[in-house]
Amino acid sequence: MGVVYRAYDPELDREVALKSVMLEGITPEQRVANEQYLSREARAAARLQHPHAVAIYDFFSSGDRAFIVMEFVRGASLEALLATGDTSNHALTLQVLREAASALDAAHLAGIIHRDVKPGNILLDETGHVKIADFGIARLTTGNVTQTSPSMGTTAGTLSYMSPEQVRGDKLDGRSDQFALAVLAFQLFTGQLPFQAETWIAQSYKILNEAPIPLQSLNPNLPPSVAMAIGVALQKDPMQRFPTCKAFVDALAGTVVAPEEKKSKFDNRWLLIPVFVLATGFTLMIIRQAIRTMETPTPQPSAAPAVAATTPANPVVAPPAATLPPPPPQEESLALILDGIPMDFAKIPAGQFVMGCDSCDMAEKPEHRVDITKQFQLGRTEVTEKHWNAVMTGKATGTNKPKVNISWNEAQAFLAKLNARGDGFQYRLPTEAEWEYCARAGDRGLAPRNIDDYAWTSSNASGELQEVASAKLSNVWGLYDMLGNASEWTSDWMGMDYYQHSPQKDPQGPASGKMRMFRGGHAGMGAAVAFYYNRSADEPTAKGPYLGMRVARQRK
Repeated sequence: MGVVYRAYDPELDREVALKSVMLEGITPEQRVANEQYLSREARAAARLQHPHAVAIYDFFSSGDRAFIVMEFVRGASLEALLATGDTSNHALTLQVLREAASALDAAHLAGIIHRDVKPGNILLDETGHVKIADFGIARLTTGNVTQTSPSMGTTAGTLSYMSPEQVRGDKLDGRSDQFALAVLAFQLFTGQLPFQAETWIAQSYKILNEAPIPLQSLNPNLPPSVAMAIGVALQKDPMQRFPTCKAFVDALAGTVVAPEEKKSKFDNRWLLIPVFVLATGFTLMIIRQAIRTMETPTPQPSAAPAVAATTPANPVVAPPAATLPPPPPQEESLALILDGIPMDFAKIPAGQFVMGCDSCDMAEKPEHRVDITKQFQLGRTEVTEKHWNAVMTGKATGTNKPKVNISWNEAQAFLAKLNARGDGFQYRLPTEAEWEYCARAGDRGLAPRNIDDYAWTSSNASGELQEVASAKLSNVWGLYDMLGNASEWTSDWMGMDYYQHSPQKDPQGPASGKMRMFRGGHAGMGAAVAFYYNRSADEPTAKGPYLGMRVARQRK
């Protein structure tokens, strides 16, 4: 778009960066439109006052040029770090990603989408902290209106880091920047890009249609949960990514452990987990998606480093749709529409995990491996009052808080109505094993590192139920409030000693009993007991002010 100069501001006695954009060689109408666009761009970026974003000081035009005056950052871009080829400094990688995510989320809250997140636009200052530069192709969005110019920035960015929706020229939101940040994370962890091709047409096709290169094939030392977190942020459907860039980096931070932190008092029990199985589960999920969208297998990546070869030097305009291969079949919707409102589901892959707790109450002993052999879907949130009323009365009235004071028997009546829809799904409660598998989402600890980031408990909710997915982070699989807000019924009968003889594959609980199991903490319970393994039970007719449900489903 232009040239950036190192300049001096004599009035304020400071060095600045001066971005100069040529306005000549176009019609007078185009010049006016472009100058207005650049002025809006500068005002939008100036609104973003953030320690990890390059500040905008001024905008003016003179002759055939427009100028944006920006903060001058001493240091180097992230390209210099990548050029070293060192992918082992996970602490620095997480710091860079965390600080970049903080600035991007702040921009998104202000209605600004960066659109060109790449190593060249992430600067490291003299103290080693991130400054994101060049919001120069950002768009300022107000409501449903995008303020931009048809002749500038309509499809801008660097192709290797573009999200599928940006390649298509669709309307974007902050999750497009999250996709680019995930590409950057992939590159920092492996030294290579997740989508590699010889031409821009082939590169566009891979971004739109193919799964990324399996991360662990490039860096086998990374835990499978890193690939899982990056895989979520690289989903083709933006709705299946994390809600924020911070949520993505938090998921990574919970899985990447510095060498000196690897030993803990809980480590020995996790030696029971065959790590390769977790990797296989996630890889199979990616392969399944690739098979559904491709008629030919993904070409193997070249062994040679591809950073320089596949990163275009200049912004690339997405090709017309007619020049691309036909789009793949659309992914199945993960939203069930009830009287105009969605009940969103997350895809849960098959896999293995260690269930229970050896150091806890008798009902939670012993720790034992469980195989979940079939993929299924689980509600991303608890059933809300609106969901409940839409199914039971036909009108989506009430709030977006969890529906509580429902017995296990009433939950079955709700599920029966869903099954009566005949939409090809079987709706049910998750088993206890499925619930704990989903709550953990690959986490090896007893609870998330910072429970307040993930759960509503008495310490942060004052005993009041909160709207679902309103302020807390989702886990890696996009599930909200698993450990707090409302406790959730499962399908299992209670068995105090069930773990001692439960089957390894798809345990369903005892064949009979007097009480049904429910799981998860709630807004009236302290954070100190909000653990993945906690088990509770009550009679099927029992109700409680914090007792609700979450729906599982699978294809018949």
